[in-house]
Amino acid sequence: MIKAVIIDDERDARFLLRNMIEKKLSHKIQLLGEADDVDTGFELITTKKPELVFLDIRMKTGTGFDLLTKMGKETPDIIFITAYDQYAVDAFKFSAFGYLLKPIKLKELEASIEKLEGLKKGRHGNEKRIKVLIENYGTRGEVQKLVIPNMNGFDVVEIPSIVKLEGDRNYTHFTMDDGTKVTTSKNLGEYENLLEEYGFYRIHQSTIVSLRHVKAYKKANDGYVELSDGAVHKISRNRKQGLISKFL
Repeated sequence: MIKAVIIDDERDARFLLRNMIEKKLSHKIQLLGEADDVDTGFELITTKKPELVFLDIRMKTGTGFDLLTKMGKETPDIIFITAYDQYAVDAFKFSAFGYLLKPIKLKELEASIEKLEGLKKGRHGNEKRIKVLIENYGTRGEVQKLVIPNMNGFDVVEIPSIVKLEGDRNYTHFTMDDGTKVTTSKNLGEYENLLEEYGFYRIHQSTIVSLRHVKAYKKANDGYVELSDGAVHKISRNRKQGLISKFL
């Protein structure tokens, strides 16, 4: 049973979420209370000590980020609630936080809880991820850091430092420009969608490359690229023209 609180300044939004939880997810979530602003939300968290907070980003007395910066190392797990805000959504995705768009839909709520249950808990880790989240949100569309979940918690990497991603069934292996490797159980397709707008291109079913790290394209042997780490990777026939168009 996950002990949770709701912090949102919209009464109707709180009612909708509470109603969904009580009717459909009461076997998984126990609600300990609600708050409608940053100060009472902080008090609620410190007194009730929930494991999970459903947190609105924009409230009349401040933002959800204002509350989080006050929490420090004792930050519980967070699922953010927001009206559509592309900057916020990007920040959530790159920082590996769950989020729900208003009006909240039951299937999305269930999926967020299921995903949360599958992740390793770690409040110290939450503090670090929140720092990355706030940094990413502050860039307003130019996200710089990516949180990569792993078996022991997560790694934080600089996006410009990623040379390539290679898929291996249900795993993705990152290669960084300093030669380090990072592995996650998320599949390659998830990262293709996430990184496409940030200068990454899928050249093969099992390989995504950073365009900034492509040093050369060669037509020989049906086409391949040379990367900054010295590796050579074959390009799928149906991906060649797309890659070439990125540089023309």
